[in-house]
Amino acid sequence: MSLQNFLYFCLAFASLPLSTALSQEDNAVEGEVIITFKTSVKEEAAKKALRRHSLSFARHYEGISRNRRKISGLVRDSNRTTKELIRELNDVAEMEAVEPNYLRHISSVPTNDTDFRKLWGISNSGQIVNATAGVSGVDVKFQEAWKLARSSTEEKETVVGVVDTGVDITHADLVNNVWLNPDEIPGNGIDDDRNGYADDIHGYDFAKDTGDITDSGDHGTHVAGTIAAEGGNGMGVIGVQPHAKILPLKVSSDGRSMTTSAVLAALNYAILLKERGVNIVAVNASYGGASATTAERTAIEALRDAGIIMCAAAGNDGTNNDSKAAYPSSYTTSNIISVAALTPGGGLASFSNYGGTSVDLVAPGVNIYSAAPASGSRVSSLTVDGTTYTSSAVEYSGVTTNTGITGAIYNCGLGKTAEFPAAVRGNIALIQRGTTTFAEKVTNAGNAGAAAAIIYDNTSSSAGSGGWTLAATGNWIPALHITNSNGLAIVAKLATSDLSAVVVNYTATGGSYQFLDGTSMAAPHVSGAVAFAALNFPADTLEQRMARILDNVTPLTALSGKVATGGMLNLLGIVDSDGGGLPDWWENVLPDTADEPAADADGDGFTNLQEFLSSTDPSVPGSHPDFSGHTFEQGSKGDFVLSFFGAAGLSYQVEWSNSFELGTWQFLGSGISGNGAIVQVKDSGARFAASRRFYRLRVTTE
Repeated sequence: MSLQNFLYFCLAFASLPLSTALSQEDNAVEGEVIITFKTSVKEEAAKKALRRHSLSFARHYEGISRNRRKISGLVRDSNRTTKELIRELNDVAEMEAVEPNYLRHISSVPTNDTDFRKLWGISNSGQIVNATAGVSGVDVKFQEAWKLARSSTEEKETVVGVVDTGVDITHADLVNNVWLNPDEIPGNGIDDDRNGYADDIHGYDFAKDTGDITDSGDHGTHVAGTIAAEGGNGMGVIGVQPHAKILPLKVSSDGRSMTTSAVLAALNYAILLKERGVNIVAVNASYGGASATTAERTAIEALRDAGIIMCAAAGNDGTNNDSKAAYPSSYTTSNIISVAALTPGGGLASFSNYGGTSVDLVAPGVNIYSAAPASGSRVSSLTVDGTTYTSSAVEYSGVTTNTGITGAIYNCGLGKTAEFPAAVRGNIALIQRGTTTFAEKVTNAGNAGAAAAIIYDNTSSSAGSGGWTLAATGNWIPALHITNSNGLAIVAKLATSDLSAVVVNYTATGGSYQFLDGTSMAAPHVSGAVAFAALNFPADTLEQRMARILDNVTPLTALSGKVATGGMLNLLGIVDSDGGGLPDWWENVLPDTADEPAADADGDGFTNLQEFLSSTDPSVPGSHPDFSGHTFEQGSKGDFVLSFFGAAGLSYQVEWSNSFELGTWQFLGSGISGNGAIVQVKDSGARFAASRRFYRLRVTTE
């Protein structure tokens, strides 16, 4: 690619105004700026300078300030825009830099999940998975799509309901992506939020009318993993929308079957939550039967009216749904997406139902690797000052990482509210069994700020006591139990010295994943896609969201006449419907005649693609890749340092000149490849140059 137009940056040593480009509003927290004062400015002077503008630090970065010898922090004002704050504070004499509080776009999808290569449905290079070779490119275009996705922090959390056998919410790949009811107190048996369901901390069991959502089989956990398994955590798998939250709606007590009444109760619950403000965008229905009911159809229509899409499995009978219906996928309600199963080779699975008018699209449904309930593979241990004690998890206890939680131990008696010292915050509470329930003890410990709890038995019997349970799932801190003798031994040591401990309570990854086949495995790919669409286009109506999915499939010859769209799920098409290389949500700020990646909509010498990668506004000429800071290093021979944001995918060249004329520019160092971070370039000749020295930043390649 040819060199792009130049950005000029003039430095006159007597006055160094900083021109900071503000990216489009979607990419920065409105009303907030990050500020950096000059080296000579002390903390009190910095605060005084802010007070002159009726501002103060919302957060002072003490560690950075000390190490860099420059006061820096976050400033927030709900009554002023980011642009207004930058314009006003740039005139402050003591200020070195005023910058937006950027929300950076994802430039690449984390693929350090250890079993990523087994996920042919999201990345198919033709690899052999479960003894079956795939065809390169037959996948949902996961990695390509996430490079163009909107930041996951820009909108409120996106939630997907899983109407199924329950979910193992302690699973290491799911534990951080499970919905939490902030209005319910765990384990007290009371309907705190008065919605008709007691202890619905993370969802509810509509088969047994309880808050226990433990998977009664393995189906629901597998489905949940495909939708929203955590990504980039160095283990297991990744979901289609790894930033979404899973809402377990348990409707089966035997792991195989479910009643319509339980399903209706689950759908009703989802609607109530949506009305309460929970951002539920889809429910996954990986189940089916041959009979239709008015009640079920009505419930799905109510979902539609609430703005919730149902992603339904087409069925596993190998039959044509056009002539032999399967429900709920065959209801004609406009918010249903009916999903058939695709093989790694790009064909319809032999078991999959199909239908040229009644089934919408296909998604990966053969050899699908995802989470499995990990009961029995919990690793728990307690080590105190080098001594390891036999310990076990209290049922429903919270989990740690595999390295555990380290902290000081404090004796907290029987775990009553008044028995927790202030110092237990962030540390470990040691509690004796008795008088109050385990739920009360652990709740009190959590409320006191303890990071974990150790409960020791109150009987010296060699067999010990039973019933070590918190009664229901909840937002519990990690809790282990140990024997009476070990507990008393630790108490005795605490009487004479401080003790440090490591609490480990995590789910081992080995054996907690499995391959499954079925349209049940295909549907959650689409549920994840709905959540992906909702992240990128939060203002869409239900109809617009469905159209993004159904109008942008990847056509496959083998599917002609088999499904209504003739194609497979395509995440990239959802976010970039014209295939131009820029996301639709970003192109919305551009006129239709100038939305090509190579175009320069605002005429500032930088292409739309360069501005997208740099998180700048393509409709404003003054917003483009730019120097963001400059300073002299300490010492009489200190170099002059220029800073700029190096966007991943772009290459740059910084040049200098003593005159502002073409043909006189010289390279300042070598070309630089951006990596999504701030780049610093030093000019050792600046102190000995003429009184004026010019710099320019060029984008050289994409």
